[in-house]
Amino acid sequence: MKKMNVPVDWVENSTPVQPGLYFVASRYKTGFGSYDYLNWDGEKWLKADSIKVVGWVSLGDFLGLIDAGWPTSDDSDKELEESSNKNKDKFKGDEGGFFEVE
Repeated sequence: MKKMNVPVDWVENSTPVQPGLYFVASRYKTGFGSYDYLNWDGEKWLKADSIKVVGWVSLGDFLGLIDAGWPTSDDSDKELEESSNKNKDKFKGDEGGFFEVE
């Protein structure tokens, strides 16, 4: 796997507005830093006290920077297409939209 530079527009010196999972840059008391995923509960980061979050970005924004493709061994698309073709007449009138049937 080739290493790539992914330019992240870090949010610094502020906290997220929405609770959720975020991609973060963390600094430890030892001076070392790392990337991680942390949950923000709406008031605080769910982490050890020894970790300082120095930057964050929403997971959606972070994943939007990556075009990872999809594993070739996953043949669910073929199964979905076959199922869709079998049930074509059941779903007339909604050809342009996406919906999930349980």
